[in-house]
Amino acid sequence: MGQQRRIAHRSSPSLPASLTATPTMRLFLSPSLRAAAAALLVSLSASASAADVVLRIGYLRTQGYIADFPLAKVEIPGVKLELVPLETGNDALEAVNAGAVDIGETGEVQPIFAQSGRRPVRVIAATAPQTAATAILVRKDAPIETVADLKGKKIAFVQGTNSHWLLIQVLASAGLKQSDIQPVLLGPADAIAALANGRIDAAITTAPTIQIIEAQGGRVLADGKGLVNSSLYYLATTRTIAGEKRPALDAFVKALDTHLGWIQQNLDARADWLAPKYGLPPGIVRAASNVMVPNLVPVGDGKLAAYTQRIADAFAGQKLIPGRIDTREEFDGSFDRNLAAP
Repeated sequence: MGQQRRIAHRSSPSLPASLTATPTMRLFLSPSLRAAAAALLVSLSASASAADVVLRIGYLRTQGYIADFPLAKVEIPGVKLELVPLETGNDALEAVNAGAVDIGETGEVQPIFAQSGRRPVRVIAATAPQTAATAILVRKDAPIETVADLKGKKIAFVQGTNSHWLLIQVLASAGLKQSDIQPVLLGPADAIAALANGRIDAAITTAPTIQIIEAQGGRVLADGKGLVNSSLYYLATTRTIAGEKRPALDAFVKALDTHLGWIQQNLDARADWLAPKYGLPPGIVRAASNVMVPNLVPVGDGKLAAYTQRIADAFAGQKLIPGRIDTREEFDGSFDRNLAAP
C-alpha cells in the first residue's frame, strides 16, 4: 500500500491580524518570520520520517486554496506537507525568497517585485482569473454612482498590490489618473473603519474584506471584470525547482488542481470549517467563495506573462519598480504538464 502524506498545520491567529497592512516590497526575512521558520524546522525534525519528503507551503490564511487541505484530506504519497499560515502575499514572497518555505501562495504582483529585485523566484502554478476578487467599494448612501464620480475623492488602497493595480485600471477606464484622486494608503482593517465613519470615500480591497464591507452597508462600485485578473500565483525558487524536491513540487501542482475542483463541490462545508479559523460568519466566507474559480491555468503559454507585463509596465511608470522588466522570465511552464486536460 502506498505511503500516505501527513499534514502538519500550525495554528492561526485571529482575523484582525490578517487585515493589517504590511510593507509592499519586503524581500528580507522579518524577525517574526525568522522565528516562525526556526520553530518550523524544529517541528519538522521531530515529526518527519526518513521516507518523507517535506514540502513547506506558505499560504494566505484568509484567502487562497491551501488552508482547507486538512478538511479535504489532500494526499500526496511520500510527502509530508507543512502548512505555514501567512497574512499577505508579500509575507509569502519574503518566506520563499528566504528559504523559510518551499512554495508561497501570493497575488499576481509579488513576482514582479521579485524579478525587479533580481530574486530567483518563478511562478509554477496560477489560478484562472477571479476578477470579482478585487473591488472598489463605497458606502451605500454615497453620491458616487460611476467611476467618473471618484474624481477628487479619497480612495484607500495598499500601494504596490492588486488593489493598486485595480485603481490604475479603473481610473483609466474613466479617463482619470491617480493624480485626479486623493490616495489614502490604508490596510484592510483600517479601510473598513475609515469607510464606515466617512474618513474616506472609497476603498479598494480583496475578498473576504469585500464581503465584510458589504455586510456593514457598503456596495461594490466596480470590480475587476474586464480590468484585472486577481489570480493567485504559486511561487518557488529556481534552487528548489532544480533540486531534490522537484517531484514533490510537481505532485503539489497536480494535487492543487484536483483540490480546486473539490472546493467547487463543497463550498458550504468549506465555509463552515473555515469560518471559525477566519473569525468570520460562515455566510461571509460562503459569499467570498463565490468569486473563487475551480481550476488552474497554464503558466507557460504566454498569456499570463503578457498580462503580468502590463502590471509591471504600469508599476515601472509609477516608480514602484526601478525599470522595465520582461515578465516572461517569471513563469516556469514545465509544471503545466501536471494540469488536468481541459
